[in-house]
Amino acid sequence: MTSKKKLTKKFILTADLHGKTQEDTLAKETDMVKAQIANPTLVAGLNPTAATVQGQITAITDPNTGLIHQRSVLEAQTKALTLQINKGIEDIRDIIIDDWMPQTQSALTATPALALTAASNAALLLFGVKGVSGGAAQATNIALMSKTATSAPVIVKIDTDVAGEHILHIHNNITGKRGHPADVSEVDIYAQTGGTQPANLAALQAAGGQILGEAERGVYINVIPTTVAKGTTIYYIAVYKGKKTKKTVAQSVVATAVTK
Repeated sequence: MTSKKKLTKKFILTADLHGKTQEDTLAKETDMVKAQIANPTLVAGLNPTAATVQGQITAITDPNTGLIHQRSVLEAQTKALTLQINKGIEDIRDIIIDDWMPQTQSALTATPALALTAASNAALLLFGVKGVSGGAAQATNIALMSKTATSAPVIVKIDTDVAGEHILHIHNNITGKRGHPADVSEVDIYAQTGGTQPANLAALQAAGGQILGEAERGVYINVIPTTVAKGTTIYYIAVYKGKKTKKTVAQSVVATAVTK
């Protein structure tokens, strides 16, 4: 005859605090602290004390100073700031579209002489030109650029952050991008150090300005000679050279930068 073993079930507690929302977890924690306070003799020497943990809960839930109250205040401030930011952006957009754009268009097309450089100057000011550059309706490509008489290089930016260097960024005035027309072989950079600002390439060369080199992928880095004093203005002109003629077919307006 075999004897039966008596099984003793192991006593294991669970807190049941996982898998709940933040609110439900806090509510359960609060109830458990209250239960410890209400039954202080069941677990003698509880550490940390129920009063200590109650203080931590109060720091979270106090309606005037608690973290939840502070979060609500900050959320309200965030919403208010978001409204202010959105309104500010809309106000600036209205200024650019309703005020600046008409004034700029009038200034860039004030005289027939400016007509050929209007798109170039618009690109310098980061405006698009309907049907030419910018906007979803743009259909200009490299092939079309080569047939466009007004296609020209634009020095859109000159970085001067690095001492002893000027980094020129050259785009096309039609596309607003780095590429040049199919009938252009290269983009050359000319510069004049100091003196009076030249009106065009001929004036720059007459004042002693010379070619520096060829831009690569719309970028040219001019390493300034140490003999050039800091604070000297350098005038730059970008030039399209024709693939067949090897002569200048278009040039940018003059861009300037000061040496550091």
